[in-house]
Amino acid sequence: MPKYFYESLSIMVGIMILLLGQVYVASMLPLLVPIINVIGGLIAVLPPSLIFYSKYRAKRDMESQFLVFIRELTDSINTGMTLPVALEYCAKRKYLSLSKYVNDMASQVNWGIPFETALKTFAKRVDIPTVSRAVTTIIETYKVGGKISDTLNAVGQSLVAIDKIKQERTASVHAQIVTSYLIFFVFIFILIVLQTFLIPALVQPSQTGTDTFPGGTPMATESYTASFINFIIIQGFFAGLVTGKMAEGSVVAGIKHSILLIAVGYTIFSFTSQFPMRIF
Repeated sequence: MPKYFYESLSIMVGIMILLLGQVYVASMLPLLVPIINVIGGLIAVLPPSLIFYSKYRAKRDMESQFLVFIRELTDSINTGMTLPVALEYCAKRKYLSLSKYVNDMASQVNWGIPFETALKTFAKRVDIPTVSRAVTTIIETYKVGGKISDTLNAVGQSLVAIDKIKQERTASVHAQIVTSYLIFFVFIFILIVLQTFLIPALVQPSQTGTDTFPGGTPMATESYTASFINFIIIQGFFAGLVTGKMAEGSVVAGIKHSILLIAVGYTIFSFTSQFPMRIF
C-alpha cells in the first residue's frame, strides 16, 4: 500500500459525501444536510486524525516506558551485571512499543557494536526529544569514563521529575478545560440567539423577494448563517488546540478536542437555525 493511502481514501470519501449532500440532499431534504455534512466531515477528518493521534500516543507511551527501561537497566548494573548482560536482561522485559527498539539495541551490543553507537541508533529511531536528551547525557558520561550506573540513576531521577511535573499539570488544568468547553458552548448559544431571534426580527421581506433590514438595505439571511458556521469551525478548531496544549502540553493532543467541538457545535447550530423565530 502507498504511504498515506488510507488517509487519502478517507478524505476523498468524506469530500464525496459532502458534495453529494450539497448537490442532491439539499434540494430534496434540507433538514438532512447538517447530518450529511457532519458524517462527511467526520469521515474526511476523523480517520487521518486518529492515525496521527495514535502515533503521538505511541510516542508518549515510549517516553514513559523509557523511564522504566532506564530504571531496570540501572538496577541490573548495580547488581553486578555487565552492560551487555544487563541490556540482554532488559530486552527480555516488556516495554510495549519500546520493546523492539530495546531488543535491537541489545542485539547490536551483543554483536560487538559499541554501546555508544547502539545508543545513538536507538535515540535516532525512537525520535523523542526527552529520550534524545537523556541519551546524549549518557553518551557524554560514557565517553569521559564516568560510572555508567550513576549516570543512569541521575537520568532516571530527572525523567521521574519531568513525568511528575506533566502529571501535575494535567491534574491542575481540568478546571481550565471545563471552562474552555463552557465558553465555546456559550458562544454557540449566542449565535443561536442571533440566528433564531434577532436576525428574523430585523429582517423584512421586500417586494422583490429579497430580505432587507428596516430602512431598505438588502440582506441575505443565508449569508449570516454561513458566516456563523465559519465562526463555529474556526472557534472550535483553535479552542480545541489550546485545550490540548493546556492538558497534555502538545497541540497534536488538541485535535480530538477540535473535532468534538466542531462536530457538536455545528450540529446544534445547524438544527436550531432551521427554525428561525420572530420576536416582533
